[in-house]
Amino acid sequence: MDFLNSRNSNHKSINYLIYTIAFLIICALTYSMPWLSSKSLIWGVDGIAQHFPILAQFQGILQGTVHQSLTGWSWNIGAGGDQLTTFAYYVVGDPFSYLIALFPATHLELGFQFLILLRLYCVGLAFLAWANRFSFSNHSKLIGTLIYTFSGYNFYVSMHHPFFLLPMIIFPLLAIGVDLLLEKHNWIVLAFAIGFALISNFYFAYILAIGTLVYLIVRTLHLKNQNSGFKFSWGHLRQFIMAAISGLLLSSIVLIPTVIAVLQSSRAMHHIPFANGMLLYPLSYYLSIPNQLITTSTFKGFWLIINVSAFAFLAAVYIIVHFKTYKYLASIFCLIGVAILLPQAAAFFNAMSTPSNRWLFLAVLPLSFATMVFIDHLTDLTTKDLLWLVGASIGLIFVVWLTQGFTLHLNKNDLMNYGILLLILLLLVTARATHLKSTTFTLATSLIVFISLINGGQGWMNPLLSANTSRELNAGSATKWLHNYYDGANNALRSDNSFYRTDTMRNYYPYRAAGNDIPGFLGTHDLNSYYSIQNGYLFRFNQSIDNAQSVANAPTSEGDNRTTLLNLLGVRYLFAKSDILKQPSAIPYGFKLMKTRQGKIIEYRDKQISGLSNHSGTVILKSDLALPLVYLQNQTISKQRYEQLNPIQREQSLLQGAQVNQNVAGIPSIKPTTNVKNVAYTPVLKTKSILNSGKKVALHRVYKTSSQHSQQVINKRVDEIKSRTIQVQRPDLKKVIRTNQQVIKENKLANRSSLHLMSTDAEGRHLSYRLKVKYPQQLKNSELYLVINGAKGTKNTTGDFIDHFVAQEAVNGLPISKVKKAERTRTALRFPDLGAYTLSANTSDSFNYYHQLPTNNLSDFDIRHNTVLNLGYSKTPRKQVKLQFTVAKSLHFKSVRLMAVTFNPAKYQQQIKKLQRQGLQHLSVKNDRITGMAVSPQHKSILTTSIPYTSGWQLKVDGKVTPTYLVNKGFVGATIPKGKHQITLTYKTPGLKLGKIISIIGIIWLLGAIIVHLVYKPKNLNK
Repeated sequence: MDFLNSRNSNHKSINYLIYTIAFLIICALTYSMPWLSSKSLIWGVDGIAQHFPILAQFQGILQGTVHQSLTGWSWNIGAGGDQLTTFAYYVVGDPFSYLIALFPATHLELGFQFLILLRLYCVGLAFLAWANRFSFSNHSKLIGTLIYTFSGYNFYVSMHHPFFLLPMIIFPLLAIGVDLLLEKHNWIVLAFAIGFALISNFYFAYILAIGTLVYLIVRTLHLKNQNSGFKFSWGHLRQFIMAAISGLLLSSIVLIPTVIAVLQSSRAMHHIPFANGMLLYPLSYYLSIPNQLITTSTFKGFWLIINVSAFAFLAAVYIIVHFKTYKYLASIFCLIGVAILLPQAAAFFNAMSTPSNRWLFLAVLPLSFATMVFIDHLTDLTTKDLLWLVGASIGLIFVVWLTQGFTLHLNKNDLMNYGILLLILLLLVTARATHLKSTTFTLATSLIVFISLINGGQGWMNPLLSANTSRELNAGSATKWLHNYYDGANNALRSDNSFYRTDTMRNYYPYRAAGNDIPGFLGTHDLNSYYSIQNGYLFRFNQSIDNAQSVANAPTSEGDNRTTLLNLLGVRYLFAKSDILKQPSAIPYGFKLMKTRQGKIIEYRDKQISGLSNHSGTVILKSDLALPLVYLQNQTISKQRYEQLNPIQREQSLLQGAQVNQNVAGIPSIKPTTNVKNVAYTPVLKTKSILNSGKKVALHRVYKTSSQHSQQVINKRVDEIKSRTIQVQRPDLKKVIRTNQQVIKENKLANRSSLHLMSTDAEGRHLSYRLKVKYPQQLKNSELYLVINGAKGTKNTTGDFIDHFVAQEAVNGLPISKVKKAERTRTALRFPDLGAYTLSANTSDSFNYYHQLPTNNLSDFDIRHNTVLNLGYSKTPRKQVKLQFTVAKSLHFKSVRLMAVTFNPAKYQQQIKKLQRQGLQHLSVKNDRITGMAVSPQHKSILTTSIPYTSGWQLKVDGKVTPTYLVNKGFVGATIPKGKHQITLTYKTPGLKLGKIISIIGIIWLLGAIIVHLVYKPKNLNK
């Protein structure tokens, strides 16, 4: 035990041994919980949609089992994308991910979870290496290391985004580099740490850069305060710049291509309000903060994940109480406290975009440092210190009680954390009163820390104590789904050796995220993909046609199953649930069920996978109308004319000509004519369920209690009510009836000619509408669209929620309970309306919807005023469209139009077949190379493709380099002279060659610097 209280630097190696033993014990008592519950550490959202399939693809690349390299183009990233820059955010710069090559493909889940624990172990190693540079006791170093390793942030990301553990490793390494630069003029370690940060993940490198600059300033001030002879010299600044430049040079091989890709990504071209337009967070955010400090409860909406040990909380209090002694560390805590309160601060850390508090991982290091300070001063605590600690703890519990709505109705694990906080205080008071032996005190402190961290881990991992593991997949499910995503139907496409793309029907899987990357692993060339870095030009194309499914992380998604859009993108196969055989639904025009030679529909039985399968099975639909990857257009559409069209007309116009942003000499520019027609309708509000009279209220009460009486009794009561006049006496019920009457009146006024308003009644129930088509026969053989312009949702306020409650009680004839009203108020404050809503539309054979995402969505938030919902193709007339909405108080529209595209088989197919004939002859498509023969005997033409635009594609016409440019808003195009020409398109990752050269220069430069440093070590450290 003397070792633990020792400050002897010779014990550093033993520190690592004891840390390793403690790590194994805590992991065994926490991370074993999912395993004991037959769960995995693979999250049912981004875990299975992104991280697991990406690691599976990466494993295949490393083991050479797939026809894909780590650099170059991949046709399995949505419509196509750069392999290196797409994967750079996830695995390319993560050294741990390369270890997956050591695992057989059959044990991918084991490897995935092993790498999580290995990263977590290295988090502690990195912190301990940094802590060993200070003169703390070995006991405090170990406690600080364990608190850093098993912080709430680490538990959370290990279950959801495992590679987010990397910055927790890198930050202490950067701190070590800064310390060596300031104390020993050694900038080499900092250079390597910066290079590691930049190559591992450009996004976290930005946050780490801010954290490192702050650490540099604080350490400089601290050293100057400690040592009057120390000063930050020009030499220090020069060396810091050298380290930064050296890190940039080292990482250039990945950084330069990635930066180029990011600047042309959907995120860069996705203009959203700074901090999602918020001046302050919603009140529920602030109310959640106190109970998140030392528990495992989280307010995940804005990545507010604090959740530190009770010891760390007391340590922060101690540091702030001793502000004069620890003024720099205390100031950091104050700045962190202020930054947590402001969405602008979160947006600044989140690359000037959405208000994500992912930056809070930086706070764990100073909190763990403060814990080491606190542990080493436990025996020196004064009565005043104890009073502050006790007061702060009681104050925290009181504030939690207050912000939870005057209740401590918390889960057992959270209550346990507050019990541990009080236990620590009891230990401190007892130790001071009884003068506990140092050995006993150290043992007791260590035991409580262990209990605290294990309890915290249990709160995250134990399904009996919290819901945190409820969305983790069952063990083995991820592997099964990875191979059986299509129920084996994808194997049927192997006989098609030509280039094609695939898609899924809209309801094939109810995506928990914006998309899924498993099709990329299976090599089906699926349109949908779900990555953080996506092609910005492809995103702009989808925005130009108001694709309702398009978001930054999934630019095309399923293309909303729009017929012409699928044809333009070359989709030949659709995977659909076999349910459509029993319940026919709208299928894009031209797609037909694949059958055997005997004419029997080919159906693939459902591969049942717990929590993941679609419980239906799969059928494949095939179309002969898909356009080739590369074809020629003989006409152009100017940018101005294209933008004058509505979204449906824009989509259809691309069959007539290629949209270009500049005049192309020798090729006619046309004013497109399309067969898009407006569909006349009459908006009808469903008023039957609106309680706008006493008689309706009375009938409502009878029907609500119908389960308690026989049908004969109910019919008798209904007849009695209908036969007499109902007088309403209760004032609040009169108010409900008046409000509902006013709602009906407002709807009739607003929706006289077309739909402009959707609203709720007095009880907060969302009203239903239908658009009655005036001339249904016009919709035969048509694809129908709901075109929405100027949509704006009205949020429900806390007052609205309370009014709804009062109205509901009045309608049901119940007294207004003050206790229930208080509970409804608490619920309204905790779960406010954040501006989200869903608008759904359905016809006799189709259903579609779109989401307005809430302001706490940090990936794809956008204020969507305009959108188009595809209601599908049908041969038969459709008489009406039913509309419903959720969440919002009301929706207002500038216009809501029904539009239809009639598919005349002769005319439409003739148009398609013409473009197919103008495709490249002898087309050959490889990962990085496309070749074929272009034939345009009469005049110049536009080489038109569905390859997402990037400068990485180089075109050669008959061996001569020909410039490419943007066509159709999002794709690679070029001008081809008349005649017959050999076309060759080759791809090279933009910036990769330059990055390689710069990285080689950086390696040579750093090797030289290391040699110089070893030969010459400056004697005067402050020169």
